[in-house]
Amino acid sequence: MRTFRLALGWLLALPAACADRGREPAGSPPAIGDRDGDDVAGPTLALGVGHTCALQRGEVYCWGYGAHGQLGLGDRRDRSEPTRVPALADVVALAAGTWHTCALRRGGNVLCWGDGSLGQVGDGALGTRPRPSPVAGLRARAIAAGGSHTCAIDHVRKVLCWGSNDRGESGPGQAALARPTVVPGVPAADAVVLGDAYACALAGGDVTCWGADPLRDGHDTAAAEQPALSGAVRLGAGGDHLCAVGRDGRVLCIGTGSEGQLGDGRPPATAPARSPHGIAVARPRVAEVIGLDDAVSAAVGDDFACALRRTGALACWGENRDGQLGDGSKRRRDRPAPVLELADVVELAVGSAHACARRERGEVVCWGYNEFAQAGPRAPAAAATPTVHSLPATGLAVGQVHACAWNDGGAWCWGDGAYGQLGDGARVRRDAPTAVPGLGRVRELVIGARHTCALEHGGTVMCWGDDTFGQLAGRGVPSGEPVDEHAGPLPLPPVDTRSRAHAGPAAGLADVVDLAAYEHRTCALRRGGAVVCWHAFADEPLARERTIAGAVELVIGAAHACTREAGGRVRCWGTNHSGRLGDGTTESRDANVAVRGLDDAVALAAGRLHTCALRRGGNVVCWGDGMLGQLGDGSRANRAAPTRVPDLGRARAVAAGEDATCAIGQAGRVHCWGDGDGAGGRFAPELVGDAPADVLAVGAQSACSSDGERVACWGAELSPQRPRAWDVVTTPRAIPLP
Repeated sequence: MRTFRLALGWLLALPAACADRGREPAGSPPAIGDRDGDDVAGPTLALGVGHTCALQRGEVYCWGYGAHGQLGLGDRRDRSEPTRVPALADVVALAAGTWHTCALRRGGNVLCWGDGSLGQVGDGALGTRPRPSPVAGLRARAIAAGGSHTCAIDHVRKVLCWGSNDRGESGPGQAALARPTVVPGVPAADAVVLGDAYACALAGGDVTCWGADPLRDGHDTAAAEQPALSGAVRLGAGGDHLCAVGRDGRVLCIGTGSEGQLGDGRPPATAPARSPHGIAVARPRVAEVIGLDDAVSAAVGDDFACALRRTGALACWGENRDGQLGDGSKRRRDRPAPVLELADVVELAVGSAHACARRERGEVVCWGYNEFAQAGPRAPAAAATPTVHSLPATGLAVGQVHACAWNDGGAWCWGDGAYGQLGDGARVRRDAPTAVPGLGRVRELVIGARHTCALEHGGTVMCWGDDTFGQLAGRGVPSGEPVDEHAGPLPLPPVDTRSRAHAGPAAGLADVVDLAAYEHRTCALRRGGAVVCWHAFADEPLARERTIAGAVELVIGAAHACTREAGGRVRCWGTNHSGRLGDGTTESRDANVAVRGLDDAVALAAGRLHTCALRRGGNVVCWGDGMLGQLGDGSRANRAAPTRVPDLGRARAVAAGEDATCAIGQAGRVHCWGDGDGAGGRFAPELVGDAPADVLAVGAQSACSSDGERVACWGAELSPQRPRAWDVVTTPRAIPLP
């Protein structure tokens, strides 16, 4: 699945009526409804990263990506066709951010839904809202949404904002705002537009911006006027650039123009490097878009922009790898090019990497990034079926590009074997499980990025695969990847000189009771509670150890580790900026600390930046980084203490990969959440497959389960059905609305 871009587009919230929008004189000021809101009219199209909404006769229809509830349909499911949002019949304007949507009702009330983890829904509380929720204490005449914040113009033309605010995009301070708050220093506004980390208001031709706007260095975020854009009648804000339409129909854009999105045909301007080893940095500038003197409005996405011309035609420029310029190609353009087949447009809207337009007769057409059918119908994809291997597995391990299964009688591995990580003596890919010779009775097996280690019943450890970073725990200090201070990385020796394709003993280990691995690092829990790790850079393997009295289980992530005691207490140490240690803070710890409120854990799982535990009784709790949904609580918020995974019921087992988590429920069914198990991004547990499972493992982009007789695997690396590239639409395509 394609990773979302977080620098999200514009959402233009000019309260101008959409009728004849493409034909109005270039100098016409924005129309504002009366103070009671009865005649308010505004944008009827709203686009996020992966979803689209349209307004039709007062009703709202949404489609595309729905994992955050941003479609307003009461669930977190995707929709490939426009679906009516219930209980809305008097809407006059729409706005959409990254993963949330808002609607302005006749009379001035505002409803928002979707991701509210940073307060962007505006109802006074944080959290996901899968149904429309009233914004607290607001009567508005215009609305706009940015990445994770929202703004409105109220009935006396004050600008109020709510949501994310770490760069001052919602007003003074850096704390997120859960309800509308007046932005000081902004004059009575005619329109407001939002980028990812800034906002701008238009008042009588003057433009005032706050937050990390494109012309400032980000240190001063207070509201300030933009004299370069004086005389503007329309604005469009993107992730990191801003465009303004003047009374004469010309378009000015500000920003760095790294992808040609300033439209002036010039390369980016750069500031010279500040040191001999530094790099030149792109410098923002003001640019006039070439060949546009009849623009009515401008709309800006992540790295592209479009203009609606007085004739009803469209022109777009900038990045085009997703077909978002609508010119039938995927070629980047640094000056405007016509959107094909459109000459009668009355309204234009863009999202992160897709765009939509409404034509004179009311038809909506879209083009660009289309992973979730947000830009038009997709050809049905063949159902992804797991790869099934007949194996009597009692344990599984899945890494980045290979997997292994084992039982008391032996171990088998398959997938990529370039570093010898399959342990069969070769360095080739195997799509069928291949036995690993030279092992005793296997108790556990763990997988890193390119190496594998097995714990034998007697307490010895056998490892094979990549040894560039000392992953095989041999004697001496490994050198790691050679780097020259000035030239950077140096050529590596041949793979066969820094890897081993067959199992060999990890020196000095004979009393291990549990193993854990992540990337190039491996750790062992020894009898008596001593934890030792090996990874390459300065110390000999096993030179340091820490003792966790009573520990019986060990898990590790990218830079943290946790142990479980027999009684159920959990202790963690390491880096903690996302709260992955679970002690209620974000303070990193060299000494181990107790996970808050957790004294009945029966199993642990750790991902890259998060940790989960299965509690006695079957509840699963997770903590740490939640940006990709890996905590399963319906949001993308970080949690510094254990948070229960809802909608899961009583679980039997839990497993974690880099950014995904899965569990086996009481009926033996597998549920997954997060991003990276091969089935896409989810923010709450969803059923995966139909087969019951007894054991489960999750890797970077794949996962496997077993019922004791067969192993089923799915995902990017372990299934012959590789996920196809995300769909793109390079020319406008009609969206069938009711």
